[in-house]
Amino acid sequence: MEILREILLTLHLLGMAIIVGGYFTVIRSPKVLAGMLHASYLQLLTGLALLTLAEMGDGQVDHVKIGLKLVIAILVTVFAFLGRRQEKEATEQLTPGLPGTTAGPAGPARPAGPATQTIAPASVTNPSARLAHLTFSFAVLNVLIAVFLR
Repeated sequence: MEILREILLTLHLLGMAIIVGGYFTVIRSPKVLAGMLHASYLQLLTGLALLTLAEMGDGQVDHVKIGLKLVIAILVTVFAFLGRRQEKEATEQLTPGLPGTTAGPAGPARPAGPATQTIAPASVTNPSARLAHLTFSFAVLNVLIAVFLR
């Protein structure tokens, strides 16, 4: 059981690292990345699995701390999900038609290549910037609760 707990704990910490690292990779123009959403799912599932193992063990479980961490983990997942959905909607509005294509001046869709893509400057705010900030902040808050709340 100890090996399973160590594996789950490692995956749980990797999920947090992906959320924080993903945020720092796009900090100049914040947005919710797909990896941040998947990492929030990973954190939620591995956290619940770790709780299950702790309940099966002999030690005491601080239910107030776990409850607070669960609520925050659910909020992180909701923020990441909503932010990712906003990113997808914004991308679909920029490129109508088939995914990966842009409408040409002559009418039919043509593949989007380097010459047809528009790169937004770093100062432009992404539609999911607020949700990216919330996802990051609440993930860090969850770590602080895990470490300092005893």
